[in-house]
Amino acid sequence: MPVDYYKGLYEPLTKMLKSHLPLTALPVRELVQICREQGCPITLNTVLHIEDVFNSGDISGILCTIENDGLTRMRCALSHLIFMPGSPLYPEITDYQRKRAKRIMQLNIISGR
Repeated sequence: MPVDYYKGLYEPLTKMLKSHLPLTALPVRELVQICREQGCPITLNTVLHIEDVFNSGDISGILCTIENDGLTRMRCALSHLIFMPGSPLYPEITDYQRKRAKRIMQLNIISGR
């Protein structure tokens, strides 16, 4: 696949997400661990506010700029967030997350990990 293929594939959802900002989500366990290591203690129940999104293509997928207390800002992958079923774009987001997880597995197989 050409490098631009995945960037183009993710662009419609990126635009839809931008039109619904700010959004809220919860972190996955791995994101909680990373935040704690960086001195930003959160829990699985910490509501994160998505302030912006960026399409990085196949490198990291869709990245979200998140805040948890109005002061701490960081970026994480959309695939590291949990959305509630009533959230805007819930079906589109979960479909993306499922496909992205499959793509990451393919990349790991190709690289021999």
